[in-house]
Amino acid sequence: MQKEIIELIEQSTETAMESARRIGELNQRTFEKMFQYQADLAAFYMDASARGLELITKAKGYQDLMAGQTALLRECGERNMAALREGMAFANESGNEYGAMFQEGVKVAREQATRATSMMKMPA
Repeated sequence: MQKEIIELIEQSTETAMESARRIGELNQRTFEKMFQYQADLAAFYMDASARGLELITKAKGYQDLMAGQTALLRECGERNMAALREGMAFANESGNEYGAMFQEGVKVAREQATRATSMMKMPA
């Protein structure tokens, strides 16, 4: 029985380490993807700011400036909405992965707890 308990502890430790590794990988992927979204959005805003300044210097009049700024603001709004949609889709996807990992972890923990309980009931 002692051998079985040691094997169960080893298996539990391996399972925990594998789960920690998988969560770490998912955390890393999530961070990288979110960072990339932010970097892309920051680059877009830097470009939009430069185009806005260029528009001010090259506009032929008030109407031209207003039309250019309106188009630029429309583009910014569309980009914001696209970024929001992408971010929400990614957050849902990541949440589903975390949820699946959690469900799997609960299942494994339940199985191991049942196995450990049955070992304790066995005569020595």
